[in-house]
Amino acid sequence: MFIFASALLLATLTPQALGQEATADSDSPVSQSGYEKLPQFGGPDGVSGELRRNDEARESIYEWTGIQRAFGPYFDWKRWLIDEYGVSFGLQYYVLGQVASSSQEDDTAMGGIFRFNGSWTLLNRNDKNPGRIEWRVESRTNIFGLQAPMDLSGAVGAAAMNTGFPYTRNFDMDLSVINWTQGFRDSTTGVAAGRLAFDVYLDAMPFQTISRGFMNRGFVLNPTIATTGIGALGAVAKGFVGNNFWVGGQMHDANAVNGQWDFDTVQEGEWLTALEVGYSPSFEDRKKRMIQFTYWHKDRRSVAGTPSGSGWAVSSAWQLSDTLFPFLRFGHSDGGGGAAAESAISGGIEIKRSFDEIWTLGAGWSKPSRLTHGPGLRDEWIIESSYKFQMARNFSITPDVQVLINPANYPSKSATLVGGVRFILVL
Repeated sequence: MFIFASALLLATLTPQALGQEATADSDSPVSQSGYEKLPQFGGPDGVSGELRRNDEARESIYEWTGIQRAFGPYFDWKRWLIDEYGVSFGLQYYVLGQVASSSQEDDTAMGGIFRFNGSWTLLNRNDKNPGRIEWRVESRTNIFGLQAPMDLSGAVGAAAMNTGFPYTRNFDMDLSVINWTQGFRDSTTGVAAGRLAFDVYLDAMPFQTISRGFMNRGFVLNPTIATTGIGALGAVAKGFVGNNFWVGGQMHDANAVNGQWDFDTVQEGEWLTALEVGYSPSFEDRKKRMIQFTYWHKDRRSVAGTPSGSGWAVSSAWQLSDTLFPFLRFGHSDGGGGAAAESAISGGIEIKRSFDEIWTLGAGWSKPSRLTHGPGLRDEWIIESSYKFQMARNFSITPDVQVLINPANYPSKSATLVGGVRFILVL
């Protein structure tokens, strides 16, 4: 009940009730620790991507001048570290609480994701082709003895349209990312190798992140694409060919397991591989105006008994203005490789308002994989909407509601409502 009460309270408050209208200030800093020029390779949830985004000097509903003054020396120290040694780091904590209108088990869930990101530029620090070590210490767990949101997703019968992605309880504290990333050709080409988060590179696009307004996997990660564990050994190379097109390829250990430091699985020689080609009006526009095609293949996993699989995906995001950002993604697979869906499509829009408040709305459809979930399952539909309140420069609250239509693993239900609130704290 506290989730719905919080959402109702926040939804009824207007900017006038919460504070004065923010005004643009050309002298205001664009970042808190000077991370705005960190080179970014991969999607928005990469180490450098998160460091840049979390360091933004956002407009907020409340100023909290006392707290900002207290943390001033901390951010100044971070600025000194990157200026003097090329070291940047950041902490972030996500909490998602959810309640379902109907469930085959418990109807309440809460989970958290902790991340400690860091980057150390050791090569060409003042050049356009820097080389750096990137790392991430991460854990994901349930909170207060409640089930994790991903468990609630199973309880409400979701097959491909996971309603609590990726808040799981089976991700122990782990050095989930440790890799070398190197830029070439004025950083229009990049290579990363080591222990990788596959979702940072595979079909990466602006909305493939857990920091925006969507909680359902149908929007966050294409359900027709096979996955592997976060922290898989692998390598990625992507680069622009000319001014508008890029090509890329990658490979990841297909047997990696979330939250487990285990290099032995790579000896099985089974891989998740992908090739991609993309278009953007320019290299600088690639994070806000892009369309890409990805072909993937996952080898048969002999020990796990999972069949091989392959498929393709298309993702596009095209920012129309400072306030409107629509996207569309779809794909098809043979259902193998553990892919959640054989076919899927989703789209939505992000509408930005004052105080960095953001409203998101999206809808999607999927046909669950017979090889992964079994035959005879009906198609699933999802409608999701959320509204982010930037309560402070480093803290946001996002009420969210999802309508899961025809949950494939709950045949007696035609629709289930899942309401929730997400909290994000970054430092």
